[in-house]
Amino acid sequence: MELNKFIWNNYKESKEGQEVISFFEHKEFNEILSKFIDEKNKDLEDYNNILNAFSYCEFEFDEEKNVVEKAKDLFKYFIDNGLVLKDEDGEFSYFEKEYFDFLLDVIEPYSLHLFDIFPDYFFPYFFKLEFAKLQKICDTFNVKIPKVPLKKNKKERLNFYLELCDVFFEFRESNNLNPFEFCAFLYDFAPKYIGFEKIEDLPEPTNIWLCGGAKDDYPYLSRATSKTTFFWQGNEDTKRGDIVIMYCLSPRSNIEFICRAVNDGIRDPFFHYYGSITIGHIDKVKPIHISQIKNDEYLKNIPIVRKNFQGVNGTQISNEDYKRILYLLEEKGEDISRLPKFSIIDFKPNVDCRNERDVEIKIVEPFLQKIEYSEKDWLRQFSVRMGRGERNYPDYVFFAEANKGYEKAKMLLETKFAIKNNRELEETFQQAHSYALRLETQKIVICDKDFIWIYSRKNNSFDRTKYLKFNWDEINNPDICNQIKKIIGKDFIK
Repeated sequence: MELNKFIWNNYKESKEGQEVISFFEHKEFNEILSKFIDEKNKDLEDYNNILNAFSYCEFEFDEEKNVVEKAKDLFKYFIDNGLVLKDEDGEFSYFEKEYFDFLLDVIEPYSLHLFDIFPDYFFPYFFKLEFAKLQKICDTFNVKIPKVPLKKNKKERLNFYLELCDVFFEFRESNNLNPFEFCAFLYDFAPKYIGFEKIEDLPEPTNIWLCGGAKDDYPYLSRATSKTTFFWQGNEDTKRGDIVIMYCLSPRSNIEFICRAVNDGIRDPFFHYYGSITIGHIDKVKPIHISQIKNDEYLKNIPIVRKNFQGVNGTQISNEDYKRILYLLEEKGEDISRLPKFSIIDFKPNVDCRNERDVEIKIVEPFLQKIEYSEKDWLRQFSVRMGRGERNYPDYVFFAEANKGYEKAKMLLETKFAIKNNRELEETFQQAHSYALRLETQKIVICDKDFIWIYSRKNNSFDRTKYLKFNWDEINNPDICNQIKKIIGKDFIK
């Protein structure tokens, strides 16, 4: 959606809105840092010292350039030159040129200094460790956020801040916001307007991950309450609701906490470890020591166990692996009934099918409902013009846009009564493929009375030789069910 001017103006003219705008316009920067940094366990004094150090920089601007050009020159200056300061003993280097790690780590005071010099272009960045919130704000207000660079490209990761400034400069201009109004929009109006999911309301898990807690982390994990959340190094493919098993590293060397992911995993461009998750629902359990894990006939064969849990953060394990861990906990007297588990969808396909429509009614639609679709999410026999005077009717399309001549859908599904051989599968794929290209779908699903085939678009095309195939009886296997959910489940397709 676009920014609703009526709602925004009501906020801007309210007492609350005026106070927030004034806060960014008139408060001392140490007060601004204090508001946004204290709760992240950052050293406020250290950050204030960093902010002061930047203020000693003597930079000559090219007066012939416009504000945006001057601002980008200042940003580039610190990368190209580092920061040299003076004291009673002479000059010394505060940080070296191209010291990307340092600038990434201090993006909050660094961006605040840049904002102080050029508020018409820069903005203070306080989404470190909360990048998912920024993504959601951008998604809500149709701001096309730049693609996050790869972890190893530290210069590009730092320049990502500059790309955000370009995007938000355009947003400000199009919505007639001054710099301080934009700060109020970003840090007060937008979060309140959107509202963020409560950590209690988690979806069913679709993955199980291992993460590691260092010696210094243990006291924090031990004191966690039902509302406690922690930002953690993890796998960016983590989905909200996933199960996270915390292995406490040496000297404890135990599995000792079972948690849930309360946000999707993300790439955080300004976080040292890059891949990150947020954990909550932290449940302390009876410890399982590494010696017991390595002596267990099942668990000792898991690759991460063979590596002594080296590089544990973000390691995915199967439901069978997790069930064995639960078994060991139960042996120790732990009440495992309270711990999260994969749900069993208990899918019982009605195989008494005599034709294609029976397959749809007795197998396909009950299966779709089991993976959380409802009838309002799909259209049957969707009319698609494929050529001059030619109309075609895919069996099911999902989340369709029906603008005449510009029809689109996120996924399509074709049903047959029975696909008896590769030739019939190829014919069905060709038919579905033509629809998929026309509707720009990302997934093709083919079903008959015995099997489901799933094709995914990659590099803007579908490969007919690369698909997942399951028989309907396999759907009750939690690992297979969750594999399917991650590919064509409603939350992943929508």
